[in-house]
Amino acid sequence: MKTRLLIFSLLFIGFISCDSKDVVVETDLSNLDKQQQLWDSNDIDSYTFTQSISCFCSEEYRAPKEVVVRDGVIVSVAGVAYDADLQQSILTVAARFDYIRKSLAREPEMFSVEYDAVYGFPSRFYFDFSLLIADEEVDYTFTDFTSQK
Repeated sequence: MKTRLLIFSLLFIGFISCDSKDVVVETDLSNLDKQQQLWDSNDIDSYTFTQSISCFCSEEYRAPKEVVVRDGVIVSVAGVAYDADLQQSILTVAARFDYIRKSLAREPEMFSVEYDAVYGFPSRFYFDFSLLIADEEVDYTFTDFTSQK
């Protein structure tokens, strides 16, 4: 059952993103390692991006937020100083790789991961850990990346 769902999700993602040449869709750990090596080779530690989350949660939580990272540390979210206690869902690129590794280790029933073709960072990922449980899946999207290199 898991195999059929994975194949369906990969075909669906391939179908909806076939015109996009700036995204790489891959899902296993060897590809995650390859993309992380590409990210690391760019030696970028200061950047901005917009993060959106799709989940069964509040609008405020899901709303797109501009994130500013300096020297690998989040400094602001949506123009306000970053507070790790209040904004735990905000992910740097390094945190994205960690999140994906931990999520894959949990053996999700359905997932997809997309990477930026130029820099290698995860630009979108989706995890559904149990198809029998409603409202526990999460989908992160990262857009408007700008390097401050």
